[in-house]
Amino acid sequence: MSKIKWIEPNDNNDINYNDDFIVIFKHSYRCIISRIVLKKFEFDYKDFSNIKFYLIDVVKNKKLSNELSSYFNVNHESPQLMVVNNGKLVHNSSHSNISFKNIKK
Repeated sequence: MSKIKWIEPNDNNDINYNDDFIVIFKHSYRCIISRIVLKKFEFDYKDFSNIKFYLIDVVKNKKLSNELSSYFNVNHESPQLMVVNNGKLVHNSSHSNISFKNIKK
């Protein structure tokens, strides 16, 4: 069981980009690499009650996943970690570069 309280949005309107910090994790349940990276990320989790964590299923929610890539002008990847501060992308990483320490900066 994950210690992270994931929010699973259905569309762009479900994401509050104006929060101080949000974390968006784009994930494919079909991909073993994505599952391993997600589990490691959850294992390394430290309590940040001021941060909202969004989990995007890139297969089920392909439209939203593509909209996020377009909105932040980044290539779509999965797994992918995006950290947003007051509506601006401040960190983007994928695959083995995803680490919980990236959101602690």
